[in-house]
Parts: sequence; structure tokens; C-alpha cells
Amino acid sequence: MAGKFKEKKDYLKQLLEHLTKPRNVGRMTDPDGAAIVKGQCGDTMEMYVAIKDGKISEILFYTDGCGVTAACGSITTELAKGRNIKDALRISPADVIDELHDFLGANVHCAILTVITLHKALADYLLKREL
Repeated sequence: MAGKFKEKKDYLKQLLEHLTKPRNVGRMTDPDGAAIVKGQCGDTMEMYVAIKDGKISEILFYTDGCGVTAACGSITTELAKGRNIKDALRISPADVIDELHDFLGANVHCAILTVITLHKALADYLLKREL
């Protein structure tokens, strides 16, 4: 039982860190790929990627959404940074939810919004490369 409590405590600590000090927040002036998506709750998520040698070298997000949306954006960018495009496209809302354990509650849509925005930013990059 103590192990499970410690595990939940660690997840809560991680969530609080991403809520109070989200990572990779901002807008990129000349991204290789970008996307803006409005979620079902009305939150807007923006995501910007810079690609170098086939990997995500820099990734930023910006949102007008709630703290949970910002935390999910922070986690999504942390998961994607340094990955190649193919691996980053495999990131799912479940991966973000796993990082937060069961503390997401009714805010699962926040994880979905951030991952959709990531995938659209990567699709934008791939489309630009084809042109």
C-alpha cells in the first residue's frame, strides 16, 4: 500500500510542476510546422515545431486554456522533444494521461487536444516539405 501511495504522490507532484511551471511555453517566429486547434471545451492550443536532422529540436506551445490544458501541453512537448517525426506521431493521448496517472479526471479532453495539435503541427511540417 505504501508503494502505491508514493506512486500517486509522485504523479501528483509531476502534475503540480506542470501546472505551476509549464515547460516549452511560447510562440515560435519561424517554425518548420505549426498548428492551432480549438478544443470541444473552447480552449485553443497552438503548437510550433523546429526540425533538425529529422528530429524535433525545439517545440513550443501556447494556450488560452485552463491549467490542466497547459499541463498537458507541457507534458506533450516534453514527450515529443528529441524524437523523430515517426515516433512523435505515435504519441497518443493515453501517453499524456499515463504521465498524469488518474489525476486528469474529467479533463481527458485536454490531453486529446494537445496530441491532436502536435500531430497537426507535424503534418504541417511534412506538407511543407512536399511542396
